[in-house]
This record gives sequence, C-alpha cells and structure tokens, in this order.
Amino acid sequence: MPFINLIQEQRLEARRNENRARLFFFTFVGCAVVSVFAVGLLMFENEMMSSQESNYQAKAQKLAPLVKRIQANDDDYAELQPRLETLQNAQLVTGRWSRILDHLTRQTPNETWLTSVRCTANDAQKPVNVSFVGMSTHQELIGDFIERLQSCPDLTDVALKYTMEKQVAQTRDIEFEISADITGTAPAKPKDEVKKESGS
Repeated sequence: MPFINLIQEQRLEARRNENRARLFFFTFVGCAVVSVFAVGLLMFENEMMSSQESNYQAKAQKLAPLVKRIQANDDDYAELQPRLETLQNAQLVTGRWSRILDHLTRQTPNETWLTSVRCTANDAQKPVNVSFVGMSTHQELIGDFIERLQSCPDLTDVALKYTMEKQVAQTRDIEFEISADITGTAPAKPKDEVKKESGS
C-alpha cells in the first residue's frame, strides 16, 4: 500500500515537471519568435533608413550646384551692398534736393530772387544747414518767402538771419539771408537716447 501512494506522488511530480518543462519551452519559443520579429523589424528599419540616406544624398548632389550659386550670389550681394546703399542714399538726397528746388521755383514771390544757396554740415550730429541768400524789393515779400519755405516738408527750423538794405544799380533793394535745416539729414539717435528724452 505505501508503494502505491509513492508511485502516485512520483507520477504527479513527473507531470508537474513536464508541465514546467512545456511552459519553459513555450516561453523560450515565444521569446525566440519575438526576438526574431524584433531583429527583422530592426533590419527593415535599417534598410529604410539606408534608402532614405541614399535618397537624401542624391538630392544633396542634385542641389549642390544651386547651393554654390546661392553662395556666390550672397558673396556678390555682400560685395555690392555698400555700393547699393551709397546709390540709395544718393537717390534719396537727389530726390530731396529736387523737391526743395522745385519748391523754390514755384514758391519764390515776385520781385524776390535768390543770389546763392549754400549748404554747411559742420557737426556730424546735427542736420545739414542750408542758407538762402537773395534780394527783394520789400520786407513783406521776405516774410512771405519765409512762410512759404516753412511749408516745404524737406525743410525745418526756417529762420531769418538778417536783412540789409543795399544799393543795386539805381534802386535800393533789401538783401536777406534765410537759414533752414534739411529734414532727414541728422543721424538717427540710438534707442537709449530716445527713451531718456521721452522719459525726461
């Protein structure tokens, strides 16, 4: 009787061992399948990345002449930029003077004429100053001329410097000098200075 019970226990133990072995085997097979799948996936991704890399290299080779051309254009632009700025500044100054002279042509009163126009720029921090020297038959015409100059958008701080009676041929006319600053010729103030001035 005791032998029969022992055999039963041995059989149960053997069955447990078989189940354990089967479980380990299936676990091993599952791990192996997952590993093979992971390796396959990594290889597939590697192939895709290699394909993309070759595509990008081909595109880079195609675009290389264009990149060289862009670089050459940038170099040319950097070389020509100072000339371009000089030309733009010259056009700006020429346009400003054209407007001022056109204003003088249209707005100088009758019996008043200019004998000279002088520009001075003594201080680099201040705008260019222009002086209009001329002759007129009456003081009122000089005052009218000053008002007309004040209406010119390219001139600021228009002021009379002097008037003086002068003998010209058989008549006595009035010589005058009017000074004004040309708008936009003063250097731009740094932002810090503008903030200080607006704060005070």
